[in-house]
Amino acid sequence: MRIRNRQIMIWLTEEEYTELKARVARTPLSMQAYLRDVIRNIQPKERIQYDLFETLKLLQNISINLNQLARKANSLNFIDTAAYWKLADEIESTKGKLLEVMYGD
Repeated sequence: MRIRNRQIMIWLTEEEYTELKARVARTPLSMQAYLRDVIRNIQPKERIQYDLFETLKLLQNISINLNQLARKANSLNFIDTAAYWKLADEIESTKGKLLEVMYGD
């Protein structure tokens, strides 16, 4: 464990402080951890948006449904095309949502 025994004081304008707080708020880090990352030239990762969790959950559900459809097709030697196309549409819709979350509007 590293012992941090040096302290610095820094004066910021209100605008600089507001900008720093906004940047820190987009990450899961404390302000001190954020600044240490910046000093080490590490780009702090932004906090995962809730929409992303929701989209990943949808993908997991689709994956389960697709697996069930594959098992049924394998056991019956027949594929339910209506169910297949429904899942394909869900995959495309979820992919669009995921891309929107990743890259914005």
